[in-house]
Amino acid sequence: MRTRSNQHSITRGLGIVFWVSAMAIAWWGVRSSGDDAAPPVHRTLIRYFSGAYFSGAGTRFEAIDPSSRLKPNDPVFLQDDSGEWSQVGFVQSLAPRGDKTSQLVIGWNHPDWDVAQCQWTQYRSSGRLEDIVATMLPDDQREKIARRLSDAMAMHGDQLAAAYVPLVQLSFQRSLPIIEDEFRRSIGRHRGEVDQLVARWNDQVMKDRLIPLARREILPIVRQHGEPEAEKIGRELWDKASIWRFGWRAVYDRSPLPKKDLLQEEWDRFVEEQAIPVFESHMDDVVVAVQEIITDVAANGAIRSELAEVATEIAADPQARELVRTILKETFVDNVELRNAWTEVWTSDDARRAFALTSERLEPVARQIGDDLFGTQEEGINPNFARVLRNQILGKDRRWIVVRLAETTNRDGAPPVIGFSNEPMPYPIVYMANEDDSK
Repeated sequence: MRTRSNQHSITRGLGIVFWVSAMAIAWWGVRSSGDDAAPPVHRTLIRYFSGAYFSGAGTRFEAIDPSSRLKPNDPVFLQDDSGEWSQVGFVQSLAPRGDKTSQLVIGWNHPDWDVAQCQWTQYRSSGRLEDIVATMLPDDQREKIARRLSDAMAMHGDQLAAAYVPLVQLSFQRSLPIIEDEFRRSIGRHRGEVDQLVARWNDQVMKDRLIPLARREILPIVRQHGEPEAEKIGRELWDKASIWRFGWRAVYDRSPLPKKDLLQEEWDRFVEEQAIPVFESHMDDVVVAVQEIITDVAANGAIRSELAEVATEIAADPQARELVRTILKETFVDNVELRNAWTEVWTSDDARRAFALTSERLEPVARQIGDDLFGTQEEGINPNFARVLRNQILGKDRRWIVVRLAETTNRDGAPPVIGFSNEPMPYPIVYMANEDDSK
């Protein structure tokens, strides 16, 4: 028993020595540099050991959390005029309310700001990919990476294209026949389902909707622009056609005389010598008429609306979607021959040389981008990467409150309501060592 008592005494003594030393260091920091001149982590320690947190000298007040997401010890931050963040409080406790909200008790340690003058907003890092991307790639970081990639491609793009374009072309040349053959085989395997769908669409879509649409909307447009040119061509052909030449040859072909097919010969001659020149002479007018037809059809709101509805109905058909998915899967995903062709192309000697060239040309910029994202040995870990590590690995910094000066002052004495923001925001303070802290 005496030995255990001695051990407790030693432990208490060491604890007292530690806290006295810590308080002395904090007091020395206050005397030597002042509260405002110290780094953020130092300022937090100074406030803690100089009495604000340690002695409980701050104020406490109640607040309402409508989201019921905040937890005890979630911090409260504010940003000063210089843009620097500091922690000025934390959630001490909470109690659920009947209206599915939470009533909080917040410890407040900023004597210069009145709680009634503040606007309270809570932020949350869910750990999802979009939050990680927003933290790791703020606007300035994305612009820097884009510039690096743009400069690298401006310097090496032509050389890389010369290495990869032949590989891509060869891949398509080998792939297209394989895809076409497998697509036909897949259609053949599902011929019954295709015929069933086509028959149903023919009844529901073609007969009931598209054919009436063509009669109602498209044919008048075709007649308006195409009929005049068709009449001109028809009159010229009629003028050039010889009824006598066609007539006696038709009679001769029906007679028992030995030579036959005179009517066909006359028709071939007429098409070659008369009809084709007539069509060629009107070709410019025909092209203009076709363009006008296409323009008016495309601009017709009734046609566009009907075709869009038909396409939507077909796309929403469960049987059609499943059939298309199956055929595409068999054609592309399960196509062993296609995979073998791509493997052969992209494991060839030319592909290996292209990969080696890419590594040689782009490795420097890749390292620079890595340094931008994760940090360097000289400058330390990137603060945004440190935020992600704490959030993803340690499960820290999930929720926090930001306090700002409000436009209006709350004078009715009601507890402030802490709003919720869906806007992405990095955790305000990064807890990691830097050169200044290590000195």
